[in-house]
Amino acid sequence: MAHKTITICTHCGSDNVQVKAWVKPNENNKFVDYVEGDELGWCDDCQLHSVVNSVELKTNAKVIGFQVVGEDGTPMEGHIHSGMAGSFCVYNLSHAKKMLNIGNYWRLLTIWSGDVEDATMMFKGNPRD
Repeated sequence: MAHKTITICTHCGSDNVQVKAWVKPNENNKFVDYVEGDELGWCDDCQLHSVVNSVELKTNAKVIGFQVVGEDGTPMEGHIHSGMAGSFCVYNLSHAKKMLNIGNYWRLLTIWSGDVEDATMMFKGNPRD
């Protein structure tokens, strides 16, 4: 099976990231190169500065939704948020962000196709709505 290389946020696993780059401002911001030695990027989904890494995924892999799970190193690590109906449930971004606003021990988790067996979609439409 074919694979693709993408850059993801190491905090939530999203591909909705930005990285720093050198551009030529007097040439219509023409791209020159990526900023070397600075692995911090920005994740539009979890709204954090985060280390970004390149990963290999199946060519047909796509983001299908989100979950809210316990932040690493907290008492909730390894648990799903009480607002989720089950570990098989996948939510859109706006619903997941509402759960994130309850307590300090939670983080966003991006769910890719194939991550959750028999996923129950708790929304219709775009996962990033």
